[in-house]
Amino acid sequence: MSTEHGCHTGPTPAGGSLPSQVQAILFDMDDTLVDSERAWVAAANRLWTEGGATWPAPVIPGGTIEDLAKAYQDELPGADLQATTARLLILLDEELGDHVSPMPGAAELVGRINPALPIAVASNSPSAVVRRTITALGWDSRFRAMLGTDDVAHPKPAPDLYQEAARRCGAEPEHCLIFEDSPMGAQAALATGAFVVTLGRTTTGDAVVPDLLDPLITSWNPEPLS
Repeated sequence: MSTEHGCHTGPTPAGGSLPSQVQAILFDMDDTLVDSERAWVAAANRLWTEGGATWPAPVIPGGTIEDLAKAYQDELPGADLQATTARLLILLDEELGDHVSPMPGAAELVGRINPALPIAVASNSPSAVVRRTITALGWDSRFRAMLGTDDVAHPKPAPDLYQEAARRCGAEPEHCLIFEDSPMGAQAALATGAFVVTLGRTTTGDAVVPDLLDPLITSWNPEPLS
């Protein structure tokens, strides 16, 4: 298995390793870099309550704000989709506020990545939310790109976000490493040919770890691929 040139066939076995050289590192944001699921849940609960209904289901892992608005419209068919999406954006922004927290191990990983390696965020959150969140964490100067759904034609599970993130890093997707936490995001990442690390319950990556504190991650010190 050649991990340095984007050729890989399955999960990294116990005792395996991540690519020692990459052209760029790309991150999902929600629940990969940033502890934000609670904000999405709170925003959804507030929306359904405002409509006089009870929110019936969990947030779609890796889904978009439009996915949540469509679920609301399914529940309340008289709701206007555009207005619902706009209201959700306001609620989500309020819930996130300036009090976002990095996921365990995220700040340490971002802080120790070789400065010569470009890194980027590619999220299914709205672009304004992505930029505001990364800036609130003080990471905006480190990330080459901070992309959300408004920056591409098709959100995840399409590969567009990661392809655009790689382009802005001056990298070929197959020479990147991507961190993801949802099946939808992993599908998008794998479609690019990148080496994909999935976190938590998602097991469809080239390497699968419980979180960013796993020794496979904390011991990883990649160099730029020449």
